[in-house]
Amino acid sequence: MQILDINSPSAFGGRVSSPKFRAGLQDLDEYIGLEEDVDRFKALKLVKMAGKDAGFSAELVELLEYYVIRTDEADWKEGSQPINYQSVTTTAQDLDISERQVRNREKALHALGALSWQDSGNFKRYGMRDRETREIQYAFGVDLSPLASLMPVLEAKVAAKQAAKAKWNETKRKISAYRARIRALIAEAGHYDELDEMLLHITYEYEKISFSIRTYHAQSDLDDLLGEHKALYEAMYQALEGVAQAEDKSSFSCDTSATDETDFPHIQCTNFQTSNKLDYSNRSGISLQEGVAGSTETNNKHTACGDIAKEQEAESNKIAETISKITWKQVLNACSDRFKERIPLHERPLSWQDLTDAAHGLLPTLGIHKSAWWEACSTLGRTGATICIMIIDQKMQDSSNPIRSPGGYLREMTVRAQKGELNLQGSIFGLLKRSEESKDA
Repeated sequence: MQILDINSPSAFGGRVSSPKFRAGLQDLDEYIGLEEDVDRFKALKLVKMAGKDAGFSAELVELLEYYVIRTDEADWKEGSQPINYQSVTTTAQDLDISERQVRNREKALHALGALSWQDSGNFKRYGMRDRETREIQYAFGVDLSPLASLMPVLEAKVAAKQAAKAKWNETKRKISAYRARIRALIAEAGHYDELDEMLLHITYEYEKISFSIRTYHAQSDLDDLLGEHKALYEAMYQALEGVAQAEDKSSFSCDTSATDETDFPHIQCTNFQTSNKLDYSNRSGISLQEGVAGSTETNNKHTACGDIAKEQEAESNKIAETISKITWKQVLNACSDRFKERIPLHERPLSWQDLTDAAHGLLPTLGIHKSAWWEACSTLGRTGATICIMIIDQKMQDSSNPIRSPGGYLREMTVRAQKGELNLQGSIFGLLKRSEESKDA
């Protein structure tokens, strides 16, 4: 495709014509001026507000403002034309740039539809203005008439820019609100020993997303960041609710709360009433045997609550004991090549932390939500959750029976672990055996 340079005069003088240039000349002929309540500086203000969103760089705005200021209010009325007929050399000197830069900026403004040209036969710029009426009698130079027809487009651009700005600020405010809530939940979680493992991981995750938000962050980046904050908050909230409910069942379900006694004589009562022996005898319907039976029932409930707490502690210790029997070397030998690619390389020896980082980095690939990961960390610890991710990764690559819902599978493993039905050690040995058989084959 041939590119025409309309700034350079042809062999016959003037500019090389083009479809866009001819359309611009047609618009100049149809120019009817600005509306009565609109002045030329409103158009310039819209250009500055639209800015780069409409294609106007700082250099283009500088030249356009220079031309607009050098027009008169009468030039923008019907029957006249806002033409700046100052020479290119003078413009270049005033702006401290070269003549070539002036022409290049004019060409860019013409491409944006902000100006055109009224050229003389010898391509020189000159004109004459009436000293009394300030109207242009004749002029050849840069014509700013197209800027008037560009105003509706600029207004739409400014409105879209302001809407995007409002959305950006609103998203930032939501992120700030979630950060305050997350910090409050982290402080609350520090009071529960059973959330220590999850708290370490949540704090690590929060530090990664709690960076300062700057204007160079795009709206899509803020939307993703808001989603991460929301997921982190929901996971923390659910974990704390679960712990609080478990504590309520073990502490407050045992009818131990105090109740007000209403049927007794006050030791310092000032309202003296007629007394009889009934005040000092057993109340109606209550015998010694019933009192002993009620006391025995309360003691049984306390014993049951203590048993529940002991069972939960024993189950947690059982999970920790099972996981402690699995070494990171066994997990490394049982994992897939995809899992190994996620393991970070360090000069120090490999550790469980490296495998945990690999498992966490694999979550988006497996399609597992972070809330499921945090629930697993809360129940199994970070080591147990890492083993679960490794097993799920292997099962997803099993062509005979692949997992269709990795996130649901991880949540089911967490539930089974809470019931004491999860056998991670057996799964590891099964993967190791299958790996040896494949090598032998």
